[in-house]
Amino acid sequence: MFEKILGPVLPVAFIILLGYVAGKRGRLKREDSLLISKLVLGWIFPALLLVGMASTPRQQLFDFKLVFATFIGIMGMYALALMLGWWRHRELKAATLKGFVNGYPDAAFMGIPILQTMFGSGSIYSVLVLNLIASLVMIPLTTMLLTIASGQGSGAQAFKSSIVQAVQRPLMWAPALGILCSLLQIRFPPLVAESFTLLGKATPGVSLLCLGLIMSSESLKMSGEIWTNVGLKLLLHPALMIAAILALGVHGLTAQQMILLAALPSATIPAMFANEARAYQSEAATTILVTTILSIVTFPVAIYLVDGGLAA
Repeated sequence: MFEKILGPVLPVAFIILLGYVAGKRGRLKREDSLLISKLVLGWIFPALLLVGMASTPRQQLFDFKLVFATFIGIMGMYALALMLGWWRHRELKAATLKGFVNGYPDAAFMGIPILQTMFGSGSIYSVLVLNLIASLVMIPLTTMLLTIASGQGSGAQAFKSSIVQAVQRPLMWAPALGILCSLLQIRFPPLVAESFTLLGKATPGVSLLCLGLIMSSESLKMSGEIWTNVGLKLLLHPALMIAAILALGVHGLTAQQMILLAALPSATIPAMFANEARAYQSEAATTILVTTILSIVTFPVAIYLVDGGLAA
């Protein structure tokens, strides 16, 4: 039981630690993390999504209950944290970024290696569903609200522009192409499939090393705001996802995977938005760092619940 619960987490923690040490000792620099992030999000992660979705059984793509439950779990947490942020700060930028930090789990960097260890390559579908909702709804909504808050232009125009940019990224059209291949039952030639698979296999290790490198440049500045975010992300978010899944009667491995994804720490993308907006910067970076560290303790609890039959 001990190995089953901690087995998927400890290798992840070890690779993050390697990236952290490399950053602290100057073997890698913060600027390198930006290049590595572009490599992951622009090349190797899309390749993994392409082959993963192309090999997904067609009937799995029509699980609309799972998509709706995921939408409730992800956007529900976003909305709740945003409202709490507005109540606390009375400032739209800070409130929006608080919602973004707490509503966007680190599915790309931590979710893939953990789920693949536990469930195999088929788990990429769950990551895709969450990524689609984040890319087509959460990120454009965040862009729109930050534009409104800055008074630099039309919020509606910012929302539209963000969606157009999202669709143009390989992170969006690569899995869309994979879905189309699955629906039409088109199989890649073995040489092509193996080439993309070889590229995609680099995603888990490289992304975790990058996460550790990003963490090495941040300092801990604890406050009541940070502890509130920790509670929202690591405790309330998975609870909200569980409630959505059970309420809609979603069961099986994909439902369990979505619970685990919601139990992950905050993603690093919100910190980039905070830097660009020049608001909530310290809070975003510290929340990401602290939730990543504490998830080594809290995430095994989610694994224990799922292993015990939750949403099976």
